[in-house]
Amino acid sequence: MTDASQNPIYQESRIDDEPILGSVLTMPDGRIQPLTFWEKVLVNLRLLNAKTLEARYFKPLAS
Repeated sequence: MTDASQNPIYQESRIDDEPILGSVLTMPDGRIQPLTFWEKVLVNLRLLNAKTLEARYFKPLAS
């Protein structure tokens, strides 16, 4: 067996540039969170990253 089949692939959150919404946070589960103006400024100054924003907007799944 290969290592790829034994280790699950974790998709990290990332900041994408959408044509209509502008900068958005794309979560690993497929949700898209538009960024506020202040968040966009902090991201451009590299004071805020996708991982920090993911922690801010994380919502646990309802059981």
